[in-house]
Amino acid sequence: MLIKTLQKIQFEGNEEQSILDDALKAGFFFEYSCKNGQCGVCKTNLLEGEVIELQAQIALSHADRINQKILSCCCAPKTDILIDADDLKELEGIEVKTFPARINKIEKKTEQIIELELRLPPATNFNFLEGQFVDVIGPAGIRRSYSLANSASNKSINLFIKKVKDGQLSQYWFNEASKNDLLRIEGPKGTFFFREKKDHVVFLATGTGIAPIKSILDKLSELSSELSFSLYWGNRNPDDFFWQPDYKNLNLKYTPVLSRNHENWADKIGYVQNAVIEDFGNLESVQVYACGSLEMIESAKELFVKKGLEEKYYHSDAFVSS
Repeated sequence: MLIKTLQKIQFEGNEEQSILDDALKAGFFFEYSCKNGQCGVCKTNLLEGEVIELQAQIALSHADRINQKILSCCCAPKTDILIDADDLKELEGIEVKTFPARINKIEKKTEQIIELELRLPPATNFNFLEGQFVDVIGPAGIRRSYSLANSASNKSINLFIKKVKDGQLSQYWFNEASKNDLLRIEGPKGTFFFREKKDHVVFLATGTGIAPIKSILDKLSELSSELSFSLYWGNRNPDDFFWQPDYKNLNLKYTPVLSRNHENWADKIGYVQNAVIEDFGNLESVQVYACGSLEMIESAKELFVKKGLEEKYYHSDAFVSS
């Protein structure tokens, strides 16, 4: 079967493999993140033809289905098809590889969060776009995805890891891991990276969703960008704000947002997406990068589009369960 896009890209597909995997195999880069149907990042319009659902399209709403939207990570072509997915040229030359990595440092940031620094073999050429993630393959081959928290100019790999109750890797990270432990990483992955399209950029994050935002800001700071930035970071407790942005050469306004009242808290309280609306009202002139819980990602997108944001300027990376 032939898969075509409105960009006049075309490549072969088959019923055994997802449209997204067919595209990647052919050297094209469509939007994606979780690849298991939960985040909705790879959503596209099916303009012609029919598809087969290989796995549940969890992120599709009833309205999405009525409007002929599909998830490219979940569907395969049944006939020749036409979709409106864009090829992300910025990802050309970024190869997904598997590398050995050793733990260089483990730093406890809070009771629930550690920062992990990994070092790669000296000759390793690991290229990525700030905002992407890697899979860490730990003991017994257990694999989990974590966003990179540093810029590509930093030769180590930094990750913010949150403790997950009964998590298979959490026991290792928080109780067993030690310096020089050997792991493997696979990446980089994902299509969450900076695209300069508007003069004002809004970043919003919840919890460790701050990691890829920090990565992007680190890079922008190295470039001394002249754009205007607003960062909204939401957490449940004051102690959860384990990192503070300090970019003297960026025009950045930082707003921490606490989800519930707390004694002596002087900043905003409530949902992080509502804090954005309180400050901006109309969002026609901005682009948004959001990372964190799936609930926040979905709620923010719906709210922001109603407030004038063009959907194509909403970029997100939802943290979903493995």
